[in-house]
Amino acid sequence: MAPMAIREGENAFERTLGVLDMIYEFPDLLTDDELEGVAKYVNPDIRNTALGLFELPSARNTEVLFVKKVIDILREAQRAQAEGKKVVFIPFTFPPEIIFAFENLFPVCTEVIAGLAVNVLGGQGERFWDFAMGMGLPDSLCTANTMTVGSFLMGPGLKPDAIVSNSPGSCNPNAKIHAFAADYLGIPQFILEKPTDDSERGRELYFTYLSRLIGDLEEFAGEELSEQRLREVVLKSSKAADLYSEFWELRKAKPCPVPNIFNANILFLRSQMWGREEAIELLEDMVALSRERLKNGEYTAPEEVARVYISYIFALFDLHGFFTWMEKKGISILGDILAIHFFPPVDTSSKESMIRWLSKVAFDYPMTRQMGASEISLQWLEDIGYAVKDLDADCCVYIGHHACKHTAGSLTFLRRELMKQTKVPTLTLVGDSFDKRHTPMSMIQEEIDLFVNKVVSKKRKAPRRRKKTTSRA
Repeated sequence: MAPMAIREGENAFERTLGVLDMIYEFPDLLTDDELEGVAKYVNPDIRNTALGLFELPSARNTEVLFVKKVIDILREAQRAQAEGKKVVFIPFTFPPEIIFAFENLFPVCTEVIAGLAVNVLGGQGERFWDFAMGMGLPDSLCTANTMTVGSFLMGPGLKPDAIVSNSPGSCNPNAKIHAFAADYLGIPQFILEKPTDDSERGRELYFTYLSRLIGDLEEFAGEELSEQRLREVVLKSSKAADLYSEFWELRKAKPCPVPNIFNANILFLRSQMWGREEAIELLEDMVALSRERLKNGEYTAPEEVARVYISYIFALFDLHGFFTWMEKKGISILGDILAIHFFPPVDTSSKESMIRWLSKVAFDYPMTRQMGASEISLQWLEDIGYAVKDLDADCCVYIGHHACKHTAGSLTFLRRELMKQTKVPTLTLVGDSFDKRHTPMSMIQEEIDLFVNKVVSKKRKAPRRRKKTTSRA
């Protein structure tokens, strides 16, 4: 009993929710003085999270609303099992609306819990990674899901009833840690395979696999998937997709009116709230605020000095040092690999048509689409190139992750070909998005600052060369 007592409360989900609960006491309109008080009150490890979310007045009210909605969804997950529902862990590469379509199931995205733990807990989730390593797991696993799974193996707290994985072939470290967790906890794991074949044949096969997965989930949940409930979820998902498309268009304006921190919001919404009314409400608020900033010509810095597209994923262990610091410097973040979504027109005429729609969305889901393609480097290049051109970015920044060996192996090709096709330079940073012990934020800032000042600014200011003309006698 002694070891269990020592570990009491160390589960990342329970401890994260406990810390976040205090934000419910915040007023909807948070003043500078109140923010200063909060920043002094919280643990030094999470001071940068409070400032990253709330320091910039333009986005502050939206971020307070965002965090309160996050708390609501986590509380609902916490109550789910007591209400007779089953909690299903999903990876960040799986659409949560598929699980929300079931009355008796509730999804929890493992990477979301890790991201929250890194940002709101003292020690920033490092204890959970260290615990997993102490179990003998390899350090080549992904920090994002190993922190969550490690914490759930430590002691009391929310435990999953099942795990759904569609990561094999697109994010193998993710697939491995989820398979280990399912085996260790003695719970079922449902796997959705993705063919690398992008033709109609491959997509039809994927639809077959998804239909089979839904059948397995129906048996596990003890319910038949309701066509009416599925239609409600799909319509909400489609509404969120429309708002996301408008959000994408707003990023094209110069200077970009979208606050940098909204990129982190989108990542959470898509991974945990899509198909819910909360995702629509928050997206509407983010779009409305960005529209208002565009109308008023509002921008945080005196001028926009760089438009950056993150060619992989954000550094998420220091929201203030990454998102807010760049915005104050006049560096607009236009998105990352996980923000490239393709939503086909929705068809709600039948249960099959809606499952086919979900199949198309899941097939082209970020990371699944690029890293699960027949040619990783080519698909990655195509999608990043599309984002760079469409949003008129003038540079890219790659932030590494020690577990993502497939991107590290393709990075040289991506950087070279992206420069050829778009004339956009790429800064390569080595680090870990969830663990500051790899590369501290001060070093990341120094590299980005040098890159923008010495490479990007010169590129923006360089006069265009006139084409040589040949005179004819």
